[in-house]
Amino acid sequence: MKTIFWVYLLFGLTILLTSCRVEQTKTPVSMFSGEKLTPYATITLTPTVTATPQNAPTATLAPTMTPTPRTYQVKDKDTMIVIAFKNGITLDELKAANPDIDPYLLTVGMTLLIPAPKGTAATQNAPTPTPFPLTVYEPKCTPALSGGLYCFVQIQNEQEFDLDNITAEFRLTNPQSGEVVTQKALLPLSRIVPGTTLPLFAYFPPPVYLNPGVTLQLQTAMRFNQDNLQIMKVRIDGQEIKIAENGLSAVVNAQAALESAEAKAGKLWIAAVAFDAQDQIIGIRRYESPAVVKPDEITTFSLNIYSIGGKIARVDLFGEAIP
Repeated sequence: MKTIFWVYLLFGLTILLTSCRVEQTKTPVSMFSGEKLTPYATITLTPTVTATPQNAPTATLAPTMTPTPRTYQVKDKDTMIVIAFKNGITLDELKAANPDIDPYLLTVGMTLLIPAPKGTAATQNAPTPTPFPLTVYEPKCTPALSGGLYCFVQIQNEQEFDLDNITAEFRLTNPQSGEVVTQKALLPLSRIVPGTTLPLFAYFPPPVYLNPGVTLQLQTAMRFNQDNLQIMKVRIDGQEIKIAENGLSAVVNAQAALESAEAKAGKLWIAAVAFDAQDQIIGIRRYESPAVVKPDEITTFSLNIYSIGGKIARVDLFGEAIP
């Protein structure tokens, strides 16, 4: 009789585990730039069909015991695997803690989150890094020919230092049901310097809500270069911007160089942002130098930028050096 009981128990456990594995394969994955679209992120299922109001108070979860993360400033010649080894964690753990960081685009002074190694004693109410304040202007969205939606918002750094590791998400709210979908917001450069305004942007694939409410949720914004390493600034000269007669595209020709002759060599990133006559963003393009640029070297570049809707009135350029 005991034998039958244990066989039944093991058989039932096997069925349960198999069921769990099958469910995991059903996770939807977006086809847009490898990003995952999170549908209905703020809706709580209840026995009724009543939509949750946007500003309704949410329940406070009981505190849990989770490991306390810390931060690490990227040093010269650092790689993801080197940083993981220095901090006693695996490469996968480091990547999981920094999902928005490209391992191949690490820059000196960049801030990474370091999770506590597995098995480390947990602390109650682990603090989440508080983002430095940024001025966030009103987000705007423009319908795409594909049936999707392009969303833009300008953010301004009013701090006295550069900010990097900026992450945020756009949220579209269905005005009828209160349902919400989110999409990761992207920055055309890796950091934003003091006094500068840069756009965050995202694309929502179809179908999208009709006349949705649009908001931006800032998640992280960290101080760049906390170790007081030299920040390489970029100078852009000789700008020639030719806007097409129909206003739907523009050709940008210019020269860029490192501002300081004592700076280290690095790659150049140039972000071009197109605006209409009402100062609304209608296009973004980025140029990346194919090779490392030396401090005394001038790089001539050219790029085309296109409007997603409306006529281009001007194009602004922003530069950055990547060590």
